[in-house]
This record gives sequence, C-alpha cells and structure tokens, in this order.
Amino acid sequence: MTLFLPRNLPSVTELRDRGLDVIEVDDAADAPAEALHIGILNLMPDKVATELQLIRMLAHPRHDVVITLFATTAYMQRARQDGYSSANTPIDHLRAFYRSFDEVRETAFDGLIITGAPVEQVPFDDVPYWHEMLQILDWSRARSLGVFNICWAAQAALKHFHGVPKHVLNAKRFGVFSHDVLQEGSVLPGVTTPFDVPVSRHSETRRADLPADSGLQVLADSDETGICLLEDPARGHVYMLNHFEYDADTLKREYDRDKASGAPIALPVNYYPGDDDTAQPIAKWSENARTFYGNWLDTVARRRGGD
Repeated sequence: MTLFLPRNLPSVTELRDRGLDVIEVDDAADAPAEALHIGILNLMPDKVATELQLIRMLAHPRHDVVITLFATTAYMQRARQDGYSSANTPIDHLRAFYRSFDEVRETAFDGLIITGAPVEQVPFDDVPYWHEMLQILDWSRARSLGVFNICWAAQAALKHFHGVPKHVLNAKRFGVFSHDVLQEGSVLPGVTTPFDVPVSRHSETRRADLPADSGLQVLADSDETGICLLEDPARGHVYMLNHFEYDADTLKREYDRDKASGAPIALPVNYYPGDDDTAQPIAKWSENARTFYGNWLDTVARRRGGD
C-alpha cells in the first residue's frame, strides 16, 4: 500500500529505492480519507534517522498510511528563532518538515507514536518539556488515539497514567537480547517466540511497581533486561521499552560515538558477529519488527472502525 509523506522529505528517495510506494503531499489532508493518519512526536536528537526508521516500519501491505511529523511546541518555537542551530538535525529540515504540537492538536489522527528521548537519567519533573508531555498524553487520551510509546516515552506514559516509577541503572543496558512472550496481546501475533530486540537504555521499569488494578498486561520480558513490552487495552496504549525500529547499525553508531567521546560504554551484547566490533552487524530482528508494527497499525484501524 501507499505511504503519504511531506513533499520533498529527504527520506522519500531512499524509501522508493527500497521498493516502497510513496506519494508526496503538501498537506496531510490531501491524502485519501481512508488512509490511516499517524502522527509521530519525535523527541530524539537525530530526528532524520529516527523518522526514517519509523516511516519504514509503517509501510504496510494492507493500509495506506499518511504521516505527520511534529515536535513539542516549546522546541519548535526555539527552532524557528533566528540564529538557532541544532547539533543533530539540520535546522532547515526542522523548519520545513516539523510542526509544533499546538499546530497539530486539531488534526484528526488515528494513531500516535511517541519516540524515546535521551533523558532517562533525569527525574521526570526536571525534564524541560515534562509539562507539555503531560498535555500531549492527556490530549491523546481525550481523543481515544491508539498510542505507541517507545523507551522513555513508555516510561513517561506509565508514570502519568499509572504512577509507575523508572529506576536508573548502574550501567547502560545495551545490546540485542532475547525476550519471552508471556501473552500475544494485540501486537505480537505472528512474532516468533522468543524474539530478539535491540536494547539501549539507562533505566528500567519493574513488574513490582505495576498497580494490580491498572489493567496493564506484560506481553514480553527477559531475565537479563526485565520488562520489554506492555499493553493497556482500555486506553489503547502500547509501551515498548526497547527498539524494534532500529537499523542494523544503530547500536554501532551509539557505541562508536560513546567510544570516541570517552564515555563509559561496554560492547553491545549479542550484537557484533563473534563480538568483533569491526564486523558488520545484522538486523536479525527486522522481520519481527515489521510484523509487530503491522499488528499495531491493524489495531489502529480497528479502533477507527469501532471494533
């Protein structure tokens, strides 16, 4: 099926080279009414890499998908000021392809993806955009959106809706780990059991902190890395603590970056062939990732249809 993306988005060329059907539009409203309209709240520093990873995952054999990229209003206000520069995303890219939350809050989204953010070690209340994050979460609930929360965003939503704390780790949990499926929920049918998924985080969510009456379902976990995936069917929220969307070389880029800066970093577990950091990593999770994201889009479509 077809992806409808902002006109001149740089990733369009790569997506077409991968054989995906892409139509560029000047406005999301130009896409067919039956297409699933997905908003991506991108909180990652390297927005270009993250948006490409997620857009690629949203290419679906059964659904047309139109995508709107946005960031917090406070961030976009800064990005539009004269003289503002971004260390990780070209400022022209931000201004051309990203809207603010205030600019999209009346958009008729069917689903919402909220990315992780490099603030896991910061107390929630000290995150500069925490107040706006709570507004966005409440807005998504009021509109009954299907929401997929990734990594820190999952922790933020669990904190806001269920009072679940996060726990900072002594060392970064880093690598590709095997996870057991405890129940399929709406997003794991067709995913092999157990499944591998990249993990890259400085904090964790613990089962003992989940309220007994929350309705939260733990779908997958690991003896090594703890909870991976939860679902809140009543709210239509999925909480993924790890990163199915990652490219084969994403952990490598993180590892090389930290090594170059002198930051403490261990070799990512079960990632490089033979633990040789000069070898080319393989995205052995990619087929399961596509199945997972396809399942999530199916749930969004069912919610829109009232099923």
